This record gives sequence, C-alpha cells and structure tokens, in this order.
Amino acid sequence: MRLYRFTLVSGLAIGYVLGAQAGRERYEQMRKMVRSVADSPAVQQAAGALHAQATGTMKSTWNMAAAGARKGVSRVRGQQADPGQADVPSGTMSGNGSAPRRARDNQHPFVPVNGDFGDHDLI
Repeated sequence: MRLYRFTLVSGLAIGYVLGAQAGRERYEQMRKMVRSVADSPAVQQAAGALHAQATGTMKSTWNMAAAGARKGVSRVRGQQADPGQADVPSGTMSGNGSAPRRARDNQHPFVPVNGDFGDHDLI
C-alpha cells in the first residue's frame, strides 16, 4: 500500500515540476490542440455513434432487467410457502385485529402477552 502512495505522490510532484517549467505558454498550446481535436468532425461523429450505441445498450439492459424483475415478482406471487396458509375472506380478522386470519390460525387462538383477556370487574 505504501508503494502505491509513494508512486502517486512522486508522479504528482514530477508532473508539477514539469508543468511549472513548461509554463503558461505550453499549457495554452496543449489546450488549443485538445480543443481542435474535440471540435473536429471525425471525433464528433465518433462521439455521436458511441452515444447512440451506449443509449441503445442502456435501454436494452433496462428492459431485460425490468422483464426479469416482473418474472421474479410473478413467481413470488404465484407461490405460497405453506398450502395451509390460504387466506380466509378479508372480513374475518385474527384475535388481535392486526392481520387477516388464516386457515391454520384456528389451531392457535390469540393470547395477549400479559395473559389478560380484558375481563375486568364487570359490574
């Protein structure tokens, strides 16, 4: 790890020294060269083609991912972990009223954590 850090720092130092020696004049010359290359019609055409290809690839990848997600969701919705867990009509609630009662819930009635069913002094 130290070797990488040393290489990075030494590369930055060498670049700084060489850049400082070249001066502003050389910097402007390199900037003009890069600008002329970027503005050339051949580079513009290649950039447009790459952009179109990237956009097409992105769209096809997105469509494939969406189709895979839809397929996975339909598989999950189509499966049930336990055949005995079929939902009873929505009007029937479990003892605590928090979730729909399932067919196998009849075997285990709801019991509050503190054991108090609420039958207090009925006067």
